[in-house]
Amino acid sequence: MNTIRDVIQNETPTDVILFITRGTGVSHPQIDRLYTQSNWIHLGDCNGLLNLIKKMIDEGLIKEEGGGYVKGPKWTAPKFMLEEKYTFNNAS
Repeated sequence: MNTIRDVIQNETPTDVILFITRGTGVSHPQIDRLYTQSNWIHLGDCNGLLNLIKKMIDEGLIKEEGGGYVKGPKWTAPKFMLEEKYTFNNAS
């Protein structure tokens, strides 16, 4: 079983954000929390996250909607999703 922490540690922040916006979307505080708990791995700090989010919005990968981020018009599944690299246990 893998966890979102495995994904955060092993994949690029762009791919992580694409992954977590694939469904109903995600709020900025949720993304911030994931990276804060992972010591800002691959981003450096909160400014790195803000810059990445802005770049992804500008590129159309994600968009702001309903108080969070959702798939944008140019959203694509990250390679690790297509390869089914991770398995998640949805049991409570």
